[in-house]
Amino acid sequence: MSKTIILSVSVGILAGYFFVPDSWVFFCEYLIKGGLCVILFLVGLDIGRQESIWKEIRKVGFRVFLFPLAIIVGTLTFGALSGLLLPMTIQETVGVAAGLGWYSLAPMMLAEYSATLSATAFLANVFREIGGIVLVALVADKVGFIECIALSGSSAMDTCLPAIVSATNDRIAIYAIVSGVIVTIFIPFLIQIVMGF
Repeated sequence: MSKTIILSVSVGILAGYFFVPDSWVFFCEYLIKGGLCVILFLVGLDIGRQESIWKEIRKVGFRVFLFPLAIIVGTLTFGALSGLLLPMTIQETVGVAAGLGWYSLAPMMLAEYSATLSATAFLANVFREIGGIVLVALVADKVGFIECIALSGSSAMDTCLPAIVSATNDRIAIYAIVSGVIVTIFIPFLIQIVMGF
């Protein structure tokens, strides 16, 4: 998947720089919005088809919802703190952080605000997902099983799930899936609220 992402971005950059005329930029906004709607529909479809998630949530109980809330609050808080250290406004750093690991959605939504912010969101969220895969075993061993879910944010329910399960156990997979689903649902709303769209 990482190779596909890098290849897609590279081809897009080269096409935009060498081949696409300025008059076509007008259509990019409509393509981005259309693509965004398709992505959100497919995520909803995937969530709706996973009947086992709802059964497992009832078993675990209400506390399963507290962890994704903590991930969202922690991510946005550290996003705000990074605004004090980086040459960006706090609104921009929190907007990037609000992507919560969804590298395909956050850049598209932030493209309306700034191309630089969109690129920053893409890189930050890709690095979050890669970090979630690479560091999960270390965090599970040194910190705790449940804490390693926070590393990957929204991708805890899909691309990072195998790494989480292999570093922890099947019980943690329930938390990872529920956390990923809830975080994913909140991302579009968080970005819109933060950026004031």
